[in-house]
Amino acid sequence: MASVAPREKLPADYILFNVTLALLAIGVVMVFNASYGDTVSKARMNYDPFYFLKRQAVWAAVGFVCMLLVMRIGYWNLRRFAAPLMILAIVGLVAVLIPGIGEVRNGARRWFDIGPLLIQPSEFAKLALVIYLAGQTCNTVNNIRDLKDGFWAALVPICACIILVEKQPDLGTAAVIGLGSLATLFLAGARVRHLAAVLVCGLLLVGFAALRHDYRMDRVSVYLEPDKYARDKGLQITHSLIAVTTGGALGVGLGEGREKLFVPEANTDFIFATIVEETGLWGTSLVVGLMLLLGWAGCLIARRTNDPFGMVLASGLSAMISLQAIINIAVVTNTIPATGVPLPFISAGGSSLILNMISIGILLNIARHPEPPSSGRRS
Repeated sequence: MASVAPREKLPADYILFNVTLALLAIGVVMVFNASYGDTVSKARMNYDPFYFLKRQAVWAAVGFVCMLLVMRIGYWNLRRFAAPLMILAIVGLVAVLIPGIGEVRNGARRWFDIGPLLIQPSEFAKLALVIYLAGQTCNTVNNIRDLKDGFWAALVPICACIILVEKQPDLGTAAVIGLGSLATLFLAGARVRHLAAVLVCGLLLVGFAALRHDYRMDRVSVYLEPDKYARDKGLQITHSLIAVTTGGALGVGLGEGREKLFVPEANTDFIFATIVEETGLWGTSLVVGLMLLLGWAGCLIARRTNDPFGMVLASGLSAMISLQAIINIAVVTNTIPATGVPLPFISAGGSSLILNMISIGILLNIARHPEPPSSGRRS
């Protein structure tokens, strides 16, 4: 048996490529804009107003190189490594919970501290899970529409990842993993009644997880009555809403926003509030439009490929990125209770940015190969 070259190789999807670069550029600018006023007063950042700008620019450059490398490697090769990647992801999620190994910040144990690097294994788990689900659902041995012979095999690693991420604790990322995985299974052909049953159980477990931690119940209270808690535990969402309502049509001007000085995590989870305040409707529409265009481009790539594995992989990656953006924007506008989910490509942070860029690289590779290699006999 020998591998046969793809019958057709198309140019890169320039819509997806250019949209990603635009979001990346916006992210570098806005991370600096949302952080320089805070860093000049902090000794651990050497009072350097360019501290986060330099870090984000480096991560953006590394992510861009990773995207270019990945888009040149045949995505079909990932199918062979689906199970090992999934095992590695679960090992990482377990290891980060071990005292002395996982780094604790703000009461959460979510990172590996390796010199100047902070690595978040939950970001890798999202990518590994989509690859694994794409491989499982396209396996002729497993029938994803059958509860016993296919659906459970896909559900077990999903539940393992959700439980381990929630233990960090990081309910927001656990929700992204759960919803993104269900969307992937739906697009792979799983039965709606099976997915609905899992979704109902998941919502009940989310309620139980919220009851286990006082700070999560505080977030629910703030969500329901933000004005009541404006001076204490609702400070973050209060100033976020002020920023959103201040923006108007044109914004107050780039760099002129005030609420970023009062919003904790202004350059990460709540960076969208600064975008709305300073650029107004036009800037908000640009960012939201680029996010929608990215999701649309991913869906088109999934529809064009003739490979079931490529179709599910493209759909799952697009769903994960899009859901993360939706949840982040919903939190900033107080549509849902606060979670720690960053805005893809824009929020400060290395792990999320690089893994998202790798995901884009895979999507671009799928776009170039609508007809993947098949196996055949040598002539």
